[in-house]
Amino acid sequence: KMMVNAIAKTTNVSPSIIAHRLMGDWDPEAITFNELLSTEHSAADNSKPYPFYLSYAIENDVSELGEVNEWQAEWKWDGIRGQMIKRNNELFVWSRGEELMTEKFPEYNHFKDQLPEGTVIDGEIISLATPADEGIFKPLPFAALQTRIGRKNITPKQLKEAPVGFIVYDLLEENGEDIRSLPMEERRKKLEMMVDKIDLPFIHLSPIIHFQTWDDLKEIRKQSRDKGSEGIMLKRKSS
Repeated sequence: KMMVNAIAKTTNVSPSIIAHRLMGDWDPEAITFNELLSTEHSAADNSKPYPFYLSYAIENDVSELGEVNEWQAEWKWDGIRGQMIKRNNELFVWSRGEELMTEKFPEYNHFKDQLPEGTVIDGEIISLATPADEGIFKPLPFAALQTRIGRKNITPKQLKEAPVGFIVYDLLEENGEDIRSLPMEERRKKLEMMVDKIDLPFIHLSPIIHFQTWDDLKEIRKQSRDKGSEGIMLKRKSS
């Protein structure tokens, strides 16, 4: 982040744009500094993901966040944070560690036919028990997903024992346009319409947790372990 801010100050370009241009699959020995930061290079890389916005723990009492209606609550799932990208009729899967993982999850190939062109969705790569009953999904322990990570070739046995799904959090790009500047609440509505059209049993929209008071949410949070979740994420609707 310090490097991004320093480059942003030097080039008079916003840090969010610089962070985005530094993402993706590039070789420092094969590209100049100016080329890397150019709009032409960013546009030419169909696989380029967006910077991941990560959660952090709330140190003080949650009530200090203000009015509850300003916040959206979701379960925090124990998988690998990832982005699914479809550009130029190609599908790319990135982890938050900036590793291109498309080949590790052949289940996601079905996405290429169902995602609209110019789409980037943010979510959780996770092993899910199948089949899901009436749209309700059940996460498998992270250890199941670990059997798939780091392997060059995935066997039919592994595909069966650790089936991989995707829990969708956010829509970052629509019709080739970066829509991160839209309020999260508006992006969520667009995301719901998109996921509703996707006919794949292993794709699930991250459910919203409905609560009236912060005390209500504290009680709901106690259900985390039963849900196979690590806890609760809070997102400001206007962000």
